[in-house]
Amino acid sequence: MRVTLKDSICRKAANDVLADLRVEAPDEIDLETLAWIGGRRLSIVEGRLEGAEGRLVANKSGGIIRIRQKTTPIGRKRFTIAHEIGHRELHGVGAYYDTLRDLRTWTRGSKEIEANIFASELLMPERLFRPLISRKPPSLQFIDELAAEFRTSNQAAAIRFVETTSEPCAFVVFRRGQYEWSRKSQCFEFFIHDGSLHKYTGVADILAGKPFIPGPARTPAGAWLEGQDPEGRATIMEDTRHLSEFDEVVALLWVDELLD
Repeated sequence: MRVTLKDSICRKAANDVLADLRVEAPDEIDLETLAWIGGRRLSIVEGRLEGAEGRLVANKSGGIIRIRQKTTPIGRKRFTIAHEIGHRELHGVGAYYDTLRDLRTWTRGSKEIEANIFASELLMPERLFRPLISRKPPSLQFIDELAAEFRTSNQAAAIRFVETTSEPCAFVVFRRGQYEWSRKSQCFEFFIHDGSLHKYTGVADILAGKPFIPGPARTPAGAWLEGQDPEGRATIMEDTRHLSEFDEVVALLWVDELLD
């Protein structure tokens, strides 16, 4: 049974890699250079990959990171590269074959989540990311802006936002109509329903094909949170989006008023 790495170990490893470049701004995070220096000697190429987004083949003298040809947008490509660098730094030499599901799943206890955490810190180091997240209220649009600024995937930026913000927030993923996973900020003290989806949620509206206006909206707190009455007056904010490319519906939740 393998010993899993704590998040702090993964993040420290990423910051140790960044220290070689003395990065002071998001646009200074040069992945090609970071893949090569520090004894890694990893070349980055694009090519055919059947059923995968990225692959790392590395030995003690170097290796190759192969990215699926024509991967778009650029933020997704960069996150995949950072993920492969993470495998090399955290898990050593060897071969790693990473599917889209590996890169989009953030449940704990696997090498893939460890590489995702590393990639998140490498592309969005906390010392650069934290000062920016209080510029605007939580929303998926704001997270899109952060993803563009740090040139990373929108999902990775959403997870980083939730992990870093002082707001009580959660990011919830439904795949193929079923609850898949969620990540919560430290101050989000509530349990999210992970069974049946309540009809009052924006996610339920999207899955039912109902007319839907994008953007933050008030939702009965009990539609999402255990211990709250879905017919009660208490509400939380919900910003929901359908990602047809991945067969996912995602929701950013946050509490902006006191709940009993």
